Amino acid sequence: MRVHIISETPQRGTFATVLLLHKMLIEHGITSELYTTFKSDYKTLPEPPKSRIFGYEKMVNESNYAKKILDIISPDPKESIIHLANAMHGILPESKRRGVKSVINIQYWWPTCYFNSMDCGDCDCKTLSKLSRSIKQKKSGIRASLSYIEAFYARRKLEWIKKNLVEADILLAVSNIVKDILVQRGYPEDKIRIININGLHPDIPYVPYEPSEKDFIFAYLSYPDEGKGVFQLINAINIAARKNPNIKLKIPGGLEEPKVVELVDKLGIRDKVILTKRLPYEQYVKELPNILKDVDFIVVPTLVPDTWGRVVTESMLSGRPVIVTKGNGGLVEQVTDKVDGFHVNVYDLNEFAESLFKISQLDKETVRKMGLKAREDILLKYDNEKILSQIISLYRELLEK
Repeated sequence: MRVHIISETPQRGTFATVLLLHKMLIEHGITSELYTTFKSDYKTLPEPPKSRIFGYEKMVNESNYAKKILDIISPDPKESIIHLANAMHGILPESKRRGVKSVINIQYWWPTCYFNSMDCGDCDCKTLSKLSRSIKQKKSGIRASLSYIEAFYARRKLEWIKKNLVEADILLAVSNIVKDILVQRGYPEDKIRIININGLHPDIPYVPYEPSEKDFIFAYLSYPDEGKGVFQLINAINIAARKNPNIKLKIPGGLEEPKVVELVDKLGIRDKVILTKRLPYEQYVKELPNILKDVDFIVVPTLVPDTWGRVVTESMLSGRPVIVTKGNGGLVEQVTDKVDGFHVNVYDLNEFAESLFKISQLDKETVRKMGLKAREDILLKYDNEKILSQIISLYRELLEK
């Protein structure tokens, strides 16, 4: 068996999963080759052609580029698996034509949402009027005024993605919510397999809990953008701190987002919010003990439907309980409410702030026990050996067909 893993994005969460999968396959005696379309320490493929009209996403999925890539990799239909790490769906039809089995990770909403967010209410990304309304809400200027025309392009793009994806042998859904949405949008259920591949994790040891005697410290470890809820969290911290002045918030990487810095300064809470520079993934993992040692709770307040939260897994492995958005897909699959964390309503700012205040009233021993339970639960739910066994069994099943 030979597994050819291809990644077209260095995005932290995606590439972290890819690296772990690649290394673990090799450790289990599987021949794994990791290819990237960007500069990396692994097998670097030629970059896709440039286009002034179309972006990277379009060009990396062009059929001529797919043929070029497969010519370079030269997979053997009898023993090779093409495993696509993210959204390089253009390879799938060519893989099928050559008789090579293929698997593609579905860990974001790009197959089901033009904006890759699933946050546009009743938009089905099919009905032109609904698509047009969503585009108009998210865009400004000329794009807003031409939203109905762009809706035609949006629908055609999603039809193109779907046409390519159904050529895969397996659509690998990273959580239950991903499968549910794919089925709702008309993807063939018999091709969808749920494996919590994003649950693969490095050997993150328990971080000894050294709580502050005075402060109650929350931490936000996700990327600092609006959809991830960072601005809602900062505003909620500002309100909660009026009732408990000892509340603090750490945002590693916060200095990289000017809007985060601007909001913290505007609210006048630099003494409450600790901002630092963002670190590369491997360095970030090494620094986790220093970041988390005095942290009481991690907050993952994602505002858009989330397929999975790697930050949740890593935080729980470190022995910290996690607060996640109530009812939010992959996040609530990972955290058990009131056991190893909390599910809270982050959409209502005052209710969110009140939840943070109430949690800040917990005694440190309760927090410690919840953190230990979080580590215990995540290791049980997402055991590396179990997940890898499922993946290898899937590969073998495909090759035997």
